Amino acid sequence: AASAFADENKKCPPNSVAVGPACVDTYEASVWEVPPAKTKLIKKIKDGQATLADLQAGATQRGVASDDYGAGCPDTGNGCTNFYAVSISGVTPSAFITWFQATAAARNAGKRLPSNAEWQAAALGTPDTGGADNGTTTCNTNSTFAVASTGSRSACVSDVGAFDMVGNLWEWVADWVPLSTNCPGWGGFSDDFMCLAGASATGGPGALVRGGYFSNGAFAGVFAVSGSFTPSIAFDLVGFRAAR
Repeated sequence: AASAFADENKKCPPNSVAVGPACVDTYEASVWEVPPAKTKLIKKIKDGQATLADLQAGATQRGVASDDYGAGCPDTGNGCTNFYAVSISGVTPSAFITWFQATAAARNAGKRLPSNAEWQAAALGTPDTGGADNGTTTCNTNSTFAVASTGSRSACVSDVGAFDMVGNLWEWVADWVPLSTNCPGWGGFSDDFMCLAGASATGGPGALVRGGYFSNGAFAGVFAVSGSFTPSIAFDLVGFRAAR
């Protein structure tokens, strides 16, 4: 499905795909803490050239099984300068991360969070099996507390070649809204989760998450969206992917 976009994707760094003028990461982000002295590795990360072997030899992945970002990357994102968002296959994508930490990790790698519109364009065409996850190739939507490695679900790929945009982890995008209080769904348009309605008068703001997560079943999909998470929240269901 991605072949029609192969020439356009050549304008983007490795491990990212073209979405109009933007380049959206092919894989959900893994966040790596890199010592400042590792200048060659940092350059590789910023150029989209770092391999998994490079990272494992010179950095430490964070957010795999717990909120272990530590004092070097607090929930506020303030002072978070040595943590980098990497798009690479074959790893557990990082979670337990606030919107602010994700923004910092993307910035440090020379990237940013995609807008809601960019995320939507990148996700289109990802097969929606209605929650009928076969556990191996289709999108990870029917697991119980089991995040799949990035890119391991070979059929969970969008028109432009982005993996895991349905299920696996909810993904932060750049946009904020008033904190949503209602989840009316899409009606006849889609069975995907839609919790972008109502507005809290006391809480918020809400930062949008997209795609659904590993136990959402039929509610996961390219139209799944929620504005009910504050940007300061961090837990095991939410990660992100970056863009530039």
